[in-house]
Amino acid sequence: MGQTDAGVRQHRREAGDQARQSLADSNQQALPYTAGINEGVRAAMRSGDVLLFRGGGVLSRLIRLATHSRYSHAGLVFRYRERVYCLEAVGKGVRLAPVSRLLHHYPDGIFYCTLGAADPARETALGFGFQQLSLPYDVLGLVRFALALIFATRRPVKPDQRWFCSELVAAAYRIAEFPLTDELPCYASPVDLINGHKLELRGRLTATDV
Repeated sequence: MGQTDAGVRQHRREAGDQARQSLADSNQQALPYTAGINEGVRAAMRSGDVLLFRGGGVLSRLIRLATHSRYSHAGLVFRYRERVYCLEAVGKGVRLAPVSRLLHHYPDGIFYCTLGAADPARETALGFGFQQLSLPYDVLGLVRFALALIFATRRPVKPDQRWFCSELVAAAYRIAEFPLTDELPCYASPVDLINGHKLELRGRLTATDV
C-alpha cells in the first residue's frame, strides 16, 4: 500500500504509546457494571458503542506484544430491551454474548468506548454485524495480519466470509461510512480502532454484585 517499513513501524510505536496512555487514564476511571441493573454506565451504553478487551491468554498476549498495545480484542455493544450484549468474532465464530458474562472471562479488563456516530450509522454497522452471525473466525486472516506486522507490508485482500474481532468492527463502521481507522479492516488491530480518533475511552468496566 505504499507504506515503507520504517513508516509502518513508526506508526505502530506511536499507536502503542497512545494506547498505553489511554489505558493508564482509563484505569483511573472504574465504571461499576451490575448485571440486570439499568443504571450508571450500563444505562448509558448505546448500541454501536465499542468495547476493547485485555485478554490474559497466550494468543491475547501475542496480539498485545505484536501491536505494542494492551488491547487484544474488540466488539460492538448491542442493547436489546434491558439486556446489553457484545457482538464479537471469537474462535467459535461471530456471536452475541452478554457483557456481564464477558466481565468474568476478561478479568484483565474490558474498556468502554463511545463514538460520535449518528443512529443511522450505528444501525448500519450493527445490521452488517448481524448479517455475519455464526460465520467462522478468520484464522487465515489473523495469520495474514501477523505476517503484515512482521514484514511491514499491506496487500489487497479479496473479501471472504470469515472475521477476526477488530476486522469485523472496522468493516462494520466502514460499511456505515463512519470509518474508525485508516487501516483496511483486514489489517486493523484493536489498538488501531482506538487510535483512529473516532473513539473516546470512557473507562474500565468492573463487575459489581447486586
